[in-house]
Amino acid sequence: MGLKLHVLDLGSLSVDINMIIPGTVIAHPADPNPKGQIIQIPIAAHLIEHPEGNVLYDTGCNPECMGPDGRWSPEFQKLFPYHGTEECQLPARLEALGYGPDDIRHVVLSHLHNDHAGCVEFFKKSQVIVHQDEFSAALRQYALRNSGSYVWKDTDAWLKSELNWRLLEPDEGDRHLVDGVKILNFGAGHASGMLGLQVSLRSRPGVLLVSDACYNKTIYGPPTRMAGFTTDANGFLRTIHRVRSLAEETGYEVWFGHDREQFASLTKSTEGFYE
Repeated sequence: MGLKLHVLDLGSLSVDINMIIPGTVIAHPADPNPKGQIIQIPIAAHLIEHPEGNVLYDTGCNPECMGPDGRWSPEFQKLFPYHGTEECQLPARLEALGYGPDDIRHVVLSHLHNDHAGCVEFFKKSQVIVHQDEFSAALRQYALRNSGSYVWKDTDAWLKSELNWRLLEPDEGDRHLVDGVKILNFGAGHASGMLGLQVSLRSRPGVLLVSDACYNKTIYGPPTRMAGFTTDANGFLRTIHRVRSLAEETGYEVWFGHDREQFASLTKSTEGFYE
């Protein structure tokens, strides 16, 4: 099989903890105005070097997301400010490993929110794989000029880039991608259509990359807790149940979308890789 899995550190976002784990800070009669809590959550992508063609899972934020002329709206920049040096940008992380966008055969997008699909436009020679319902949701918001959790300027750039899209339908099930890598078709939950990856490794247990299908270990449980942002509550809970069952069945490790402690423990692309 001969694959290598690289963890790409793409910076972080500052967010209110209640947007990640609801009810962490709440008011009560003895403390009617509790102080809010802002936390830093990591942003990641994953590169799989593979003899059949390299695979990239998610693309992080656009390098031009912040600032007066940034991709993100002023409201987005205020709610979820991005933090990251130039070396944390996806193009730089790939370049440090000896790759450019044209060297990626498949780009698998967990979903199309601001911190996961910001660099899609760079991959003009790749097959860009996303859930059909998620693609439709992003285009709907684009047409209505009401970006919601999607970035209007990002979507505009995708549409002008003539990308090679591959849309996974809701009833299509999981899909073999390359030897040792399977796309997990989760469906609606955190977003309108979520995709994960099941990655087999030789020297250690494999990995389930689930992105925002489950933010962190606290949400995962048990018991499972509802996340701060969810499009389909039933789908969200169903997905976590499925991930847990798959992890128990395979012995694979679940890598969450924004778990600070777990991410700190992982070997980053600047330090090594998993195989």
